[in-house]
Amino acid sequence: MSESIHQISTRYWEKLDNDHVVCHLCPRECELRDGKRGVCYVRMAEGGEIVLTTYGLSSGFCIDPIEKKPLNHFLPGTPVFLVRRVVI
Repeated sequence: MSESIHQISTRYWEKLDNDHVVCHLCPRECELRDGKRGVCYVRMAEGGEIVLTTYGLSSGFCIDPIEKKPLNHFLPGTPVFLVRRVVI
């Protein structure tokens, strides 16, 4: 499998005899065939393994008051731009 920046091989899965793979990352233990995504919609089966499809992508952007962040004594009363990232 060729990995792109947004598709990374993962751990905690096993291959079954029927060409499906089982993800063991959460209690749902999704059984997937190639091209199908799990309930989380973050992992999918491709090339006989589970890959993470959101690696390096942002999970959200927002503008919060600076008092919510650990920077609360730095320019009080000003907004701060927050970028959340998906982490494995």
